[in-house]
Amino acid sequence: MMENSKISSYQLFTMIVIFVLGTTVIFPLASDAKQAAWISILLGLFFGLPLLFIYGYRQYPGLLLTEYCKKILGKYIGTIIGIFYILFFLYGASRDLRDLMELTPLFLEGTPNSAIGIAFMLPILYGLYLGIEVICRTVEIFFVPLVFILVFMVFLLLFSDVVKVENLLPVLEPGWEKIFRTTINEAWMAPFGEIICFTMIFAYLKKQKSQIKVGIAGVISGGLALVFIHLLTISVLGEFKRHQSIAPLLEMVEKISISEFINRVDPLFLIWLVVTDFFKVLIFMYAAVIGGATIFKRSKNILIIPFGLITFFTSIFFTENYTSHIAQGAIALKHFYPIFSVYIPLLLCIICFVRQKFG
Repeated sequence: MMENSKISSYQLFTMIVIFVLGTTVIFPLASDAKQAAWISILLGLFFGLPLLFIYGYRQYPGLLLTEYCKKILGKYIGTIIGIFYILFFLYGASRDLRDLMELTPLFLEGTPNSAIGIAFMLPILYGLYLGIEVICRTVEIFFVPLVFILVFMVFLLLFSDVVKVENLLPVLEPGWEKIFRTTINEAWMAPFGEIICFTMIFAYLKKQKSQIKVGIAGVISGGLALVFIHLLTISVLGEFKRHQSIAPLLEMVEKISISEFINRVDPLFLIWLVVTDFFKVLIFMYAAVIGGATIFKRSKNILIIPFGLITFFTSIFFTENYTSHIAQGAIALKHFYPIFSVYIPLLLCIICFVRQKFG
């Protein structure tokens, strides 16, 4: 069942911004577009904004996605769709957890992936137990320090004389066809299509009428920050090195050096990475847990540990290595994410509109 809680517009805004950044800044997003990758991400933001109007078209205010699926599609079909959404949210959480497992060993050499996953999941499970209000207050507390760290890293890069504008040229060498294809196949769904999980959170907003306005502000703010970070990464590393790197953002940060006095700010980057990834996994997990609570008519606390175990073991055993993890993600973004992020929500909107129009 839903929690008896309310969140502010600012808290929702901070959650969306951190969620959009999440792990999407770490890996070479839209690398097929080469030096125009930042344009693909910008187009992904442009195509992602209309999705908020679909998610915000609510004939049943105050209900979660899993609840109004049953209202619109009927008890049985709506329940089946709701269960599929729970699995989708759990899969998203497991992928982001695996992202951290793949990257953290670069700092903690020799640490098993399972140990990293367990250490990461324990506070997430505790956050789920405390509920949405505590989660939102925690996000609100961390938001300003995260923004400060990001601005500080950009400031240091600009003064390290490693930014080379020529790495962005020629801007349109891949061609518009390649840029658009990369946008549709990758940069649209990650991270903008993943905003669908906020349909499990919007109902807690105090001012329901500001839902779309806050959502647009959060997506634009996080999206533009994402575009700028990837543009900066390309300008520092070049498109080839960015494409070949496991963690181009890390390589970019490692180049920070000012008069041999300020360097080795990798730990600062690790803090930023862990916190943003933590909240993204937490939001995915919350969407799954509260969805399960409404579908199965049980307290969310009963589902926390089972869902946590599913997420943990899926992140470990679903793919064998980093290469297969990335390949599987590309397939999922192209073929499966649009089903949950575009097609089903659009169908729900059409059915609601037809019912409203023709009674």
